[in-house]
Amino acid sequence: FLARPAVTKAGTAVRVQVNIADPSDVDDIDIATCDGVGLMRTEFLFGKTLPDEETQYRAYRKVLEWAGEKPVTIRTVDAGGDKPVPGFTIEESNPFLGLRGIRLSLARPEVFRVQIRALLRAAVHGSLKVMFPMIAVVEEYRQAAATFAEEQARLAAHGIAHKMPPLGIMVEVPSVAIVPEAFVEVAFFSIGSNDLTQYVMAAARDNAAVAHLNSVRHPAVLR
Repeated sequence: FLARPAVTKAGTAVRVQVNIADPSDVDDIDIATCDGVGLMRTEFLFGKTLPDEETQYRAYRKVLEWAGEKPVTIRTVDAGGDKPVPGFTIEESNPFLGLRGIRLSLARPEVFRVQIRALLRAAVHGSLKVMFPMIAVVEEYRQAAATFAEEQARLAAHGIAHKMPPLGIMVEVPSVAIVPEAFVEVAFFSIGSNDLTQYVMAAARDNAAVAHLNSVRHPAVLR
């Protein structure tokens, strides 16, 4: 049953992908039962210390080889907010509106470039797509994409095997949902309903006092 394609009664195929937070999550999953990885979080690598390029490369490669020809979408580190990382994130009075996600990566290029090189190298081992979190304006996407291009050129200059993956973004900041036409150059989008809801409704998702406002079904969020 699990290996059968997911198809509606009307004959529409539905892609079913898994979300993982650690490479070991795929150890007990038969790739025949899913259509790849819809989201691989990378925060697990940024625990007590900042991971080096080889550590990240091995982690990404493991998942890509497990998936075979099926797509794997890996999100660049989404640190900040409720996900502090020692030596990377900073103390802020309002971390959910500060340096988090792609903002932090762009502010710390020495850390971001290490992750980029690992992703570019791992891409030759499968069907990789890379996604940037917390994009608010297209300039952030362009800067991140330009950094990918720079690291690709460096790897090529040293004769290191690599491949440029499609680059997409999370839709979790209302500015992206309001003017999606500003992001036509982006390869793909993925809706991050948790953050999008809390930013649209101005209601923290971890605050019980405003939990009644934090509903992904609210018309403002759905629209």
